[in-house]
Amino acid sequence: MSSKKVSLTGEVHISTGCVYTTVDALETMKCIGIAYGLYSHAEEARYQRVMLDESGDRPALVVQEDISLHGSPLWKTVCTLTDDPQQIQRYLAFQDSLKVIREMDLEQERQPAPRQSGPAIQEAKKRGKCHER
Repeated sequence: MSSKKVSLTGEVHISTGCVYTTVDALETMKCIGIAYGLYSHAEEARYQRVMLDESGDRPALVVQEDISLHGSPLWKTVCTLTDDPQQIQRYLAFQDSLKVIREMDLEQERQPAPRQSGPAIQEAKKRGKCHER
């Protein structure tokens, strides 16, 4: 079974005979979503948004652009991502998953880092970093 491949950027760590790459989890999820048609860069643009348009014969996921020059936004549909009901359902479910991950990241940022006592810090220094020889 072949699956989609995505290109990621991150920090490279080289260890004895192995290369490891650390990537941002949320950005990785977005790349996977793009590969499967479950995410659009329009989600990140300040002047664009992805909306479920139910005004036509069939519901459709559309990209809308703010065409106002100032003040309240005036949204105009610029393209349709999909009108396939199954793909719309998948897209919206993926958005819910991203929302949960964002919320978890925010919760972790708000929590203070655990403080280590003197002996624990000394033990960590003895072990060194895992990617060093």
